[in-house]
Amino acid sequence: MTAQFRVPAEKLTWRCDPSLLPFACTADMTPLEDFIGQSRAIRAIEFGLGVNKPGFNIFVTGLTGTGKTSIIKAFLKKVTGEKRIPQEDSPFPEDWCYVYNFIDPDRPQAVNIRRGWGKVLKRDMEELVQTLQREASKTFESEEFARQRQAMVEQAQKKQQEIMERLMEEARASGFTLRFSPSGMALIPLKEGRPMQEEDYLSLEPEKKKALEDKRSEIERQVEEALREGKRLERQIADRLQALEQQAGEYLVRIPLAELKEKYRDYPKVVHYLIAVRDHILKNLNRFVKGAEGAQALGPLVSLQPVEASADPFLPYRVNVFVDNSETQGPAIIIETNPTYHNLLGVVEKRPVLGGFITDFTHIKAGSISRANGGYLVLYDRDVLSNPGVWEALQRVIKNRELRIEEPATFFGWLPPQGLRPDPIPTDTKVIMIGDPLLYHTLSSFDPDFRETFKVKADFNFEIERSNDNIVAYACFISAYCGREGLRHFDPSGVARVIEYGARLVEDQEKLSTRFSDVVDLLI
Repeated sequence: MTAQFRVPAEKLTWRCDPSLLPFACTADMTPLEDFIGQSRAIRAIEFGLGVNKPGFNIFVTGLTGTGKTSIIKAFLKKVTGEKRIPQEDSPFPEDWCYVYNFIDPDRPQAVNIRRGWGKVLKRDMEELVQTLQREASKTFESEEFARQRQAMVEQAQKKQQEIMERLMEEARASGFTLRFSPSGMALIPLKEGRPMQEEDYLSLEPEKKKALEDKRSEIERQVEEALREGKRLERQIADRLQALEQQAGEYLVRIPLAELKEKYRDYPKVVHYLIAVRDHILKNLNRFVKGAEGAQALGPLVSLQPVEASADPFLPYRVNVFVDNSETQGPAIIIETNPTYHNLLGVVEKRPVLGGFITDFTHIKAGSISRANGGYLVLYDRDVLSNPGVWEALQRVIKNRELRIEEPATFFGWLPPQGLRPDPIPTDTKVIMIGDPLLYHTLSSFDPDFRETFKVKADFNFEIERSNDNIVAYACFISAYCGREGLRHFDPSGVARVIEYGARLVEDQEKLSTRFSDVVDLLI
């Protein structure tokens, strides 16, 4: 009875016969270009990459060392190579920029533009500022402009002087004199051509006091009317000065901005921004005139306009190239190995100042999702799940197909929105998550949105049948690896030992392991 269950020692281990291997050295074999035993997973990956619809992201499962990452990289390289178009022929993937929002500065505007044109737009706006600075100084400090402005001011001053002289004559004819002080204007009665003293006024008879006060009331009415006329005159001259300055400003900006609007006519958001830039420049001409003399040349109206608190007076005309694809050919491939919240979604950086932090739209930085927009983003499930908030944020981006850059505390509702709230950016990114079967089943069981956001599963086998074809494939793999890594090639006996090791890894004499990361350790 016991003898029938006895296993001979020679049967405990499968031995590969080197004489059955059809080569003398692996150098004679054709290096393996395909992947062994992963045809089903490869078909799933091809399907997922070929469907450009919402939710058809790929979750790749399998044991460590089965070649998941290598296969994903190879297929992405193949797919992007097929879609690659010469840089000058394709506008995609587009650049994304953030620009100043003149209506709500806390909400920077997102602008998409042809690939490589983000840097061009930034340079064009910098050159516009430099041009206006140079030309504004020439215009507003010119003799012609100063002469026109001085003529308007002198005309207004002359009229105001005439009004005051007429008013003082009328007051003197009524027995009063006008006195001006920092607190205002006072009417003082005259006695024998000189201001009346208080004791003289108090000694007057009631009838004379009443007559004097009646005259004072009439003169005060005339004074008020004269003051109103003076104010109207001030407004008129201010309007004329502003019109003169606006006319000069419009002359300055008309040609440069017309050229820019023509250049970017195919991008409505850019044209809309340029129109807003024009209006803002005309309201803030003092920013372009250097020094106190230049500001004075613009007159009291414009020179006293408030300037927004900023270290850079030209901040509204800056361009933040958020995503620059100028060097990208074909869809981007981003492999994020450290998917923190900010690394993945982006961040609004802040710089410290005395008593706190400040920021502006030029400090908005892109994350992996933005840089992979229009392409492929490869993530590892354990890295994603080990960073707080990242999984939830990723799911929201995939579901809504847009990216909002916000602080984690705001994302979770712990704090109300603070600081900048940039425009969301539409996303079209194929996400490929690499993980293990346990996490896949956990997520599919407990996350109700998981199957809607990762509709394609590519499951990698960790073992294959020990067939003659697979044994030859093992030898071809060894040939390819030795050639790639500069190792000495194997004879049939060495290959046989490696194949036996592959069977031992799966603890099955009829199977071979596909965990080639363990196999290559033996080759080394």
